[in-house]
Amino acid sequence: MAVSIFRTPVSAPTLQETKSVVSDFQSGNYERAFQQSEELISKYPKNRLGPEILAAIYRARQEHAKALPYMRRVVDLHPKDAKAQFNLANTLRDLGQSDEAAKHYRQALKIDPDLPNGFYHLGNMQHEIGQVDLAESSFRKALNKSPEHIECLNNLGHLLQDSGRFDEAKAIYDKALAISPDHEGITFNRIDLLSEMGCTADALEASTQLLSKSPKFANALNQRGHILLDSGEVESAMEAFEIAVDADPNSMTCRSSYLFNACYAPKVNAKEMMQRAVEFGHACQNLVQVNNQPWTGEMETGVLRVGFVSADLRNHPVGYFLEGMLSQLKSNRIELVALPTNPYQDELTSRIRPFFSQWHAIGHMSDQDAAAYVRRLGLHIVIDLSGHTVGNRLPLFAYRLAPLQISWLGYFATTGVKEIDYLIADPHCVSEQIESHFTESIWRLPQTRLCFTAPTAEVKVGPLPALANGHITFGSTSNLLKLNDHVIALWSQILQQVPGSKLLLQAKQLGAEKVRSHLAKRFAGNGVSAERLVIVGPAKRDQYFHTYDKIDFCLDPFPYPGGTTTAESLWMGVPVLTMDGDTLLSKQGVSIHRNVGLDDWIASDERDYLAKAVARAGDVASLAELRKALREQVLASPLYDAKSFAQQFEQALWAMWDKRKVAPGFE
Repeated sequence: MAVSIFRTPVSAPTLQETKSVVSDFQSGNYERAFQQSEELISKYPKNRLGPEILAAIYRARQEHAKALPYMRRVVDLHPKDAKAQFNLANTLRDLGQSDEAAKHYRQALKIDPDLPNGFYHLGNMQHEIGQVDLAESSFRKALNKSPEHIECLNNLGHLLQDSGRFDEAKAIYDKALAISPDHEGITFNRIDLLSEMGCTADALEASTQLLSKSPKFANALNQRGHILLDSGEVESAMEAFEIAVDADPNSMTCRSSYLFNACYAPKVNAKEMMQRAVEFGHACQNLVQVNNQPWTGEMETGVLRVGFVSADLRNHPVGYFLEGMLSQLKSNRIELVALPTNPYQDELTSRIRPFFSQWHAIGHMSDQDAAAYVRRLGLHIVIDLSGHTVGNRLPLFAYRLAPLQISWLGYFATTGVKEIDYLIADPHCVSEQIESHFTESIWRLPQTRLCFTAPTAEVKVGPLPALANGHITFGSTSNLLKLNDHVIALWSQILQQVPGSKLLLQAKQLGAEKVRSHLAKRFAGNGVSAERLVIVGPAKRDQYFHTYDKIDFCLDPFPYPGGTTTAESLWMGVPVLTMDGDTLLSKQGVSIHRNVGLDDWIASDERDYLAKAVARAGDVASLAELRKALREQVLASPLYDAKSFAQQFEQALWAMWDKRKVAPGFE
């Protein structure tokens, strides 16, 4: 009998092989399942079972990067399998590759429009990459199929809130809570929305109800602190932040909230701030998990690859101080990579995005996954732009993302994270006497740590209001939280010593009648009647610039002075009287003024501040002359000279790189 020597290779595992590997995987015997899967791949290279099991094992271990090639292999074998496309999209999502994830979600839905949760996940990815309109459409398609999809309702509400469509967002949150009245997460988000809408009293009442049911809900306690701050109750707010930390010592968000908002509380001193920052750094170290992802960069380099980690690559003070410098940083020795931690994007985002060679959203990743992802990018330097402000990812830096890690711009004190090597300052804001306030080494730029981007609004500098009014109008556009009792008392003395003068106050909180009334009572308690106050609610940025047309000169609060508002005031021709202090934060106004040539507008203490305010108010002619020339003066100063600042910034990065110490894992 003849026997064929050409045998057709077996194309699929036997039933016994399939049952064996699936059983081992389902029972958690990953080692044996792993071994069997590798054998299946070798034996049946065109079958999906082996790579599917290996991918599932790696995903179960949270090793998404290792799962990815097996997920891709399954899709290559079965490109018209909606579930395979969906699983690949999920893995790409977990690796922060949002653009490609969205592509595969779309492909999965094209194959199977009824894929469970397909449009929900697609909407999440579209929101992540800034495709807000498409994300909204996807969420609504998901809700058409599943009207009571709680997570989808929540995320749609969040999207609408981020887009400023507050009434629509509230309606969505209310609908979700009608379905699930005790859902803590949606209740929390609704309270956040009420607070953002300026409904402080309603937000506080809702917060009280939530905490009555969940008294140890740390994020809700932290949220309550922010609501109390907006109500002007600083001491009560700090107590809430402290209780939140006690409720969850591992919550870095709660710890950061205490540290940042302590800047509004004059009773919290530098020594206590330093101690709490160090405790934050220790807590970060305690949370660091094993990270086996090697750094993929090269130490010997002619081009520094620099990553910026920030929640504020948008219309935000950080964006305003960053844009001009980025536009001038055109060196072939620096490559910029954006690592945004906030999905929200706007027109400023669109303007700065081309300055980066890569844009990697990491906001949705766990610390461990984000750290591994960033290390794979092989960056030489990673710069944190957030510090302890909202949306920060400081714990990532405890993983050591790059050989050199730096803190700059968005914060004004130590981070407490010992793995951050340097804090960028300038000669005016950090003296040698206060270097002990930082866990980071201080690197001083030669002139200024801040470079403001000239506004694009076509707003002319108007004449001095006093010439037409016949009286001086002082002003402040600072956050109302900066107006502590010492500030109110001193400003009241100024008003009393300058007959007929008024004080114009504009802040985001002043849209609420209760807040306006409370502010007037605080001044009344210091002998200043409501008629002496001009209280203005919030306005869009272009409109807000016209507020300065009504102000003769501004009064800077202390110990938390203005930054953005000072730069904008000076651009509008309105000088600002500031006071020196003994911290980086309290010296911020000093640094700005010395860089724009307004040294004589710096007071050494409260007595000097009062004397200078009264003297300036009595010299209307000098104020009028200064107003005419001030915009030109500040635009020619280091504060606005983006080209020089970019050169100095690049030189500083290279100098820090050349001087760096060898970090563990980067030998």
